[in-house]
Amino acid sequence: MTQMDNISFVPGIDAGLQARVLAAPHFRRWYDGMRARFSLRHVLVRDAIAFDAQRMGFILVEADALHDGHRVPGIALLRGDSVSVLLVLKCPGYPDRTVLTCEARVPVARPDLLALPAGMLDGGAFTSTALRELSEEVGADLQVRAQDLVKLTDVWLSPGGCDEAIGLYYAELHINETLTRTLSDRQTGLAREHEYIHLHVIDLSAVPHIGMTDAKTLLSWHMYQARQ
Repeated sequence: MTQMDNISFVPGIDAGLQARVLAAPHFRRWYDGMRARFSLRHVLVRDAIAFDAQRMGFILVEADALHDGHRVPGIALLRGDSVSVLLVLKCPGYPDRTVLTCEARVPVARPDLLALPAGMLDGGAFTSTALRELSEEVGADLQVRAQDLVKLTDVWLSPGGCDEAIGLYYAELHINETLTRTLSDRQTGLAREHEYIHLHVIDLSAVPHIGMTDAKTLLSWHMYQARQ
């Protein structure tokens, strides 16, 4: 058990939530990394949001830390890692296509962001999380197996402010046109998690032209093209 005697919490974070923060895998990983690579003098937990009774969500921390004797910027939003999958749909007589989700994203004030299917790990493994997210966001009738998933890379999304790293995968699926048509305009997502997703099936070559999107979508597309 790592010693955590240099951590304090702002008033308003009760003892139960404090215990969940200290036990959260993404907090422990960050804290252990800070202790190993910096002179960590103190951590103040400024806010913490639990998604539900099982999942610890966002944790906002301020670290008093030194590197090479100099203090470094210490504010970080800890949310843990995520995974995404570029689906490459191969159907005889058609160009390669892919599936994008369209959903509301409050942090960027967009109700209709197009992007690849993705999800938070929540303590799970990359492959199992990818398969779960595809089932939830795309549909269980699209048969994707663990052996279909090919790793592209891992990348930090915004290391100046957030700990989140994302595992980028792709899967090439040979399907018929009937299934492709059923995917287009499908409504998916988990209502209990306030997910309301609208699927778009587009030509793979059109991904760079969908307008402003997120980093995982463009990076996955470029890395997949580089392998061809």
